[in-house]
Amino acid sequence: MTVYHSLQELQDLAEDRGVAVWEIVQQADMDASERTAQQSYDKMLEMYRAMKEADAKYDGSLLSASKKAGGDGEKLHQYNVSGRNLCGDFVGKVMEKAIKMGESNACMRRIVAAPTAGSCGVLPAVLLSYEEDHDAGEEQMVQALYVAAGIGKVIAENASIAGAAGGCQAEIGSASAMAAGALAFLQGADAQAVMHAAALSLKNMLGLVCDPVAGLVEVPCIKRNSYGAVNALVSAQLALAGIQSAIAPDDVIDSMRRIGNQLPCELKETGKGGLATSESAEHYLK
Repeated sequence: MTVYHSLQELQDLAEDRGVAVWEIVQQADMDASERTAQQSYDKMLEMYRAMKEADAKYDGSLLSASKKAGGDGEKLHQYNVSGRNLCGDFVGKVMEKAIKMGESNACMRRIVAAPTAGSCGVLPAVLLSYEEDHDAGEEQMVQALYVAAGIGKVIAENASIAGAAGGCQAEIGSASAMAAGALAFLQGADAQAVMHAAALSLKNMLGLVCDPVAGLVEVPCIKRNSYGAVNALVSAQLALAGIQSAIAPDDVIDSMRRIGNQLPCELKETGKGGLATSESAEHYLK
């Protein structure tokens, strides 16, 4: 049985067996679910293609039931093609796709929770943009999804991926860590660098509160997907340059758990604190 409960164990298994991180995650999935390698791969490919479909079918004319979310992804697209993009083509595309996916969630379109619906835009934005702009095929992207899944599994087991339990650090933070590790892998990082990419990303999101206006996964959730995706890019590049987190990756996850426990309930998806109780939020409710 292939079992891991920490990022260090995941790294050690990959190094001891002389295989890539994604292979350990796939084997663990096969053992736990009694799937064959092909069945496990096909399931992950199905999820990746669902992400691609959701991105392709984005409709900028749609509004959420509240009429407060929708259309920003198209605005960002128009800005990106205007020639005034401040961040470069790749980063601009990542930002755009993250917003589009978050809006699709608010408009009740089909998305992939990665790891949650509220953070559904981070991982697809990074991976889909990478496939489009780099010499990568679906097989590599599926392998990257396995890496992301392994990181997410450890976070879920040792901390939380739910805003109601740990604040938005548990949702956008976890998604950003997953995307950072996946991107580092795609760029050829070894197992250790993958884990440090995840740690660097999660460290930058510690303490992020969950304060949805009107209790809806719209404000500030959708735009946070864009920030989380860009944070993943920065963290992956730091790790690829050989920079390591001064705090061990698993200690970062444990710190997120402790911080989440210390957050008051008003800042954990109740809509009773933070931005949700601002003067502007009162107008949002009208």
